[in-house]
Amino acid sequence: MRWWLPALAATAALAAVAAPGPASTEPGARGHRGVHRGPADEPVVTEVQLRRAWADPVRTRIDLGADIALRDCHLGDPIRESPYPMVLDGHGHIIRQTCFEKRLLRQDGTGWLDLRNVTLTRGGSDGPGAAVTSRGEIMLSDCVVKQNLAEEPGGGVFSMRRVTVHRCLVNGNLANDDGGGIYARRGGVQVYDSVLSTNLVDGSGGAISGEADVLLVNSTVARNLAVAHAGGGIWARGNLVLVNSTVTNNYAEGEGGGTLSAGRTWLLSSTIVRNIASIAGNVGSSGRLTSFASVLGPPSYEGVTGDTIPTRRSCRVYATVSVGWNFVSDDTCELGTDTDVLGEDPQLAQLEDDPNGFVLVPFDGSPLRDRIPPGSCRIELPDPLPAGQLLEQLVDWDDVLGHDARGVPRGAQPCDIGAVESTGPVPVRSVLDPPVPADPDDAPPATRVIGRDPPTAPGTKPASVRQLLGAVERRLRVLEARARRFDVLLDCTTRVGVDRAGDRRHRWGFEYDERDGTGLDVRPALVRHRNAATAARWHLLELSTERRCLSAPTDPNGAGDDARVERRSTVRWLRSLERREHRLERRTERFDAWESCLSWLPVTEAGDADQDLGYLVDEGLWPFHRVHYPAIDLDHSEWDDPDYEVLAFRGSARPFGPGPCGTDPGEGTDRPAAGDRAGHGSDGADRLRREVRDLREDVLDLAEPVDEITRFDQCLYTVGVREAPGYRYRGPDGSVARRPALSFDMRGDHLPQLSVMAFPGEEPPQIECNEDAGGVQTDE
Repeated sequence: MRWWLPALAATAALAAVAAPGPASTEPGARGHRGVHRGPADEPVVTEVQLRRAWADPVRTRIDLGADIALRDCHLGDPIRESPYPMVLDGHGHIIRQTCFEKRLLRQDGTGWLDLRNVTLTRGGSDGPGAAVTSRGEIMLSDCVVKQNLAEEPGGGVFSMRRVTVHRCLVNGNLANDDGGGIYARRGGVQVYDSVLSTNLVDGSGGAISGEADVLLVNSTVARNLAVAHAGGGIWARGNLVLVNSTVTNNYAEGEGGGTLSAGRTWLLSSTIVRNIASIAGNVGSSGRLTSFASVLGPPSYEGVTGDTIPTRRSCRVYATVSVGWNFVSDDTCELGTDTDVLGEDPQLAQLEDDPNGFVLVPFDGSPLRDRIPPGSCRIELPDPLPAGQLLEQLVDWDDVLGHDARGVPRGAQPCDIGAVESTGPVPVRSVLDPPVPADPDDAPPATRVIGRDPPTAPGTKPASVRQLLGAVERRLRVLEARARRFDVLLDCTTRVGVDRAGDRRHRWGFEYDERDGTGLDVRPALVRHRNAATAARWHLLELSTERRCLSAPTDPNGAGDDARVERRSTVRWLRSLERREHRLERRTERFDAWESCLSWLPVTEAGDADQDLGYLVDEGLWPFHRVHYPAIDLDHSEWDDPDYEVLAFRGSARPFGPGPCGTDPGEGTDRPAAGDRAGHGSDGADRLRREVRDLREDVLDLAEPVDEITRFDQCLYTVGVREAPGYRYRGPDGSVARRPALSFDMRGDHLPQLSVMAFPGEEPPQIECNEDAGGVQTDE
């Protein structure tokens, strides 16, 4: 593991990582459109500065200048909602949570997160991702993620897309669902030069759970537990590739104590031994297992405590390919070429025998030592390498294949089987796990409630009419400020016409290759509306990426300063406030009419360019160069788990006009008009006081409809979408043409082509709508 090089070399490596993540290589990817660079900001050294910087939707970099303990519990998670990329460089500092069930960093938007050289610890969440959670992609470099706890997937890190981990320690995290250390919803997980240990799940995958491919390079997964399901170390719904990696001492009550893959599994110069499960103690793989120079030693089955009855059988596989030079402890792995070794004990040291407890070195006399001739010590990687393109900017594959997990050269002399060489100079190791600061003694500040009248003490004089009007104006100011957000959204929104091209019954549509042996299929996908003679089937809502258009972070304490009371006639003041209240009511009614026209479209992206599967795209003219790229379609699956719920006007539905949608009868607040209030009741001060109290009740009644605007705005986020050309489309008559289609645009350090509005509702699991802004009427 190359991050164990001396500290000076590690520091130089950190500087080299300063470049942002790789830009997308998929069709339609563009550069840094609209990303604000500017001069470097001052280092962030306080919680207030961190929260402000993280919440700024157009800021693209944060540099820490000190350890930060998050103590302001009533503010909740630090929340960012932005399509802009963000680099957070900790410069070796720590972000630590002190509050119960509060995350360290939360990204409700889909912008790329690049976290570097920072320790994230003691986060908590009643949802997913206690240290960091995002609807977009996450990259961690030279980070420590430890002692975080989530009630849903991703005890440490959760992403709705994919997670890339480079030179990190992910230790001691817990999830009451899948992925104790790391969970990725769609894009899979890539780990290089890292250690994931002592993570726990009440689900599947103790260390890593990826809903797509998982790639592990020069890394160790050890002492992780899946106490209710499968995949004690790693669970991959797609393919799994291990290169120079060690998986040991992991536990699963179901299948796959070490690893479990729903797709194919490649083991290249790796060591999987001493794991515990009731089925397939070390490796479970639904697809073909390909192994080269790897140790599939015996699982642990004696002296095991827990609810599982451990198996002695190392593997559960259905098809295998041995590329040679493997060590297997039994025939369940079905590897048996002339160069493979069958033995009971590979004679490996314990983790404790390694100074840092990360690798298993062969003893003298081990059947693994010097087993592979010099000319056979390396192998070509799978082509395509599942998820490997994400590491091209970080990994020199020739260097990886020419060394063991610790950086010891391979090839000049006979090589050992497994992840590490037993001979040769071992690089000096450095400690990257700084101590956590002591628990703070400071109590969190008391919560202040805005807009509530102070109680009147017994025997005190009741408030005057002008005092009551002042309180009404203060409330009205807050409500007006919140309701104006709807006008901003309208001004910042552009409609994007969208149709669905293709047949839902797969009789015509875009050509699609699942790469599972079932052959070529045709599927529908979403496309931009181009036919001027017809109406679009839906209109997505594109939100401008200007600062004023992006959602502001929640303020659970409200907003607005006390109004300055002008010296004016009490009656004129009352009439002015009545007119403002009436305008506010009209604004809330307009919002209700607008929202009632919206539809929630469940969309999912099918295909993956990195895995070379999906919709066929022609690159070039002749001869065709065909590759696979993803595209978006409506999600009609029985699993009810769309990637996102995007907002759209369906067909001819239009707010503020004739059509099938609009405010239901009786939804407006039933109150007398301003001019009617003065025409009844007694004269003088009593009537004036009564009118003020009526107005006060009217303003209080508007709190709920204004909160609907606030909840909508703060639950709203945007999803990056782009239109890319070249997709092969087969029409009903069998003719084939190339036409554009829509796919997600959330890869790398650039703004998306389109930022379309979306709303919570994706499963599993749901990243909840903003709890601070939410109420009893939210979907959650």
